[in-house]
Amino acid sequence: MPMEIYGDLRAPEIKVFYSPVIELVCAVHLLTDPAHHQYEIKWAEEMISMLGTKELEALENIRHYPNGGIEFLNYVLESKELLSIENFIYYIDNSDKADFFYYLLNESIDKERINKAFNNKNERYKIQEKIKWIVEEDMLMNFFDNPEEIKNKAVAILKAVYQKGFLDRLDQGADRLGEGVSYVNDFIGKDAIEVVLEKITGKPKRVFSGYREYYIIPSYFVSPRLIRIYSDDKLYVVFDCRVTRDKKEALLDELSSLLKVIDDKSRMEILRILVNGKSYGKALSDIIGISTPTISHHLEVLKQAGLVKEEKLRNIKYFYADKDRLKKIIDDINKYFFNAE
Repeated sequence: MPMEIYGDLRAPEIKVFYSPVIELVCAVHLLTDPAHHQYEIKWAEEMISMLGTKELEALENIRHYPNGGIEFLNYVLESKELLSIENFIYYIDNSDKADFFYYLLNESIDKERINKAFNNKNERYKIQEKIKWIVEEDMLMNFFDNPEEIKNKAVAILKAVYQKGFLDRLDQGADRLGEGVSYVNDFIGKDAIEVVLEKITGKPKRVFSGYREYYIIPSYFVSPRLIRIYSDDKLYVVFDCRVTRDKKEALLDELSSLLKVIDDKSRMEILRILVNGKSYGKALSDIIGISTPTISHHLEVLKQAGLVKEEKLRNIKYFYADKDRLKKIIDDINKYFFNAE
């Protein structure tokens, strides 16, 4: 019998662990503005006090990066180095200046334009405008006039932080990082990975969909609390290990968000109708007595929450309730209030 199969039926590869390399990058980013990280201000102050004059100059350079040094995470995908800090720094040190600026500019400017900017001031202004890089003109010129120096300073500050007791500080946070790994592993296998990441991060599952490999990495130093690094088939999700909570608290967050979605009489009525059968916008508008654009808005909210699905037949979009999802929510409400298993 002839058969055609579309899509990739293999389960995605999922790895959960913490990464010394990512911790170092996040720690350097933290040093550029310790006030952004309420937990590690004391460590940041102590580390800054140990840096020499040239190292402080290097750190000041990184403060002028478009994203304050978090750009070094772009090297993670390229180098595939997550565990050895020494190998990671070596990789950066041996990259050429065009590659370094390509990652510094978040891969948003091609290398041909970057090489042109090394010798053309007008191109520098164009790049600055395109990426909305807020930096004074003299600093902008300095970056492109002295690319090797900029790269060397980056390597110098990474080495300095690493060599001044960084691994000892990481060891002190090992229990918290381990809790982060365990927290994620408690969810793995119970839901699709996109749903798991939605629960952990609070972000919509659509931003986590479509990858073949998932690397879920709790971090002690990350700020902001969530960073996504991705390529065509790989997704790295770095999140603050301090946001790990027990299952009951995580369930409360999820239910609270969903109850807010249906805390509207029109959306409740739409959902009730769609539980009993498929319908479309104009029909729902006539039944409920509100405008078609308002119906469309409510349907979009319900779709984003995963409560409603759609299918297109000819030129008409039909909507229907995800009954399994609704039953699970009702079951979760029961578990939350009555501690049912």
